[in-house]
Amino acid sequence: MRFLLVEDEAFNIMVLEEMIKILRPDAKVTIANNGQEAYEILKNDFFNLILSDINMPVMDGYELIKKIREELKMQTPVIAVTAFAVQGDREKILMAGFSRYISKPIDMTELEKVLATSL
Repeated sequence: MRFLLVEDEAFNIMVLEEMIKILRPDAKVTIANNGQEAYEILKNDFFNLILSDINMPVMDGYELIKKIREELKMQTPVIAVTAFAVQGDREKILMAGFSRYISKPIDMTELEKVLATSL
C-alpha cells in the first residue's frame, strides 16, 4: 500500500505518518512538502491514496487536485486534510475533486474510517 502525504508542517507530517503506519503497518509513505513537489512526484509514480493539506506554499491543495484530475487524469482517491472543514468549506473541497476530507486535528478513529472507505 503506497501513500503520498502532502503537507508543509513538519509536526503534522510526523503525526499523520505515524497514524498511517499504526493503521496500515505495511504502508509505504512518501512525503511532499507542497503541491508542486507532489505534482512532480505524481508525474512519475503511482500511489493507492493521496492525503493533501489545503493551505500550503508554492502550490496549494486546490491547485494540486486540479492538476491531478485534469492534467494527470488520475482517479486515485485524494483526501483533503484541513483545518478548514466548516459547512461551506466541505462542499468546496468535494466540488474541487477531492474524494473526501478529514479535519485537523486528526482523530485516529476518523482517519481509520476514511482509509477504510477510500482504499
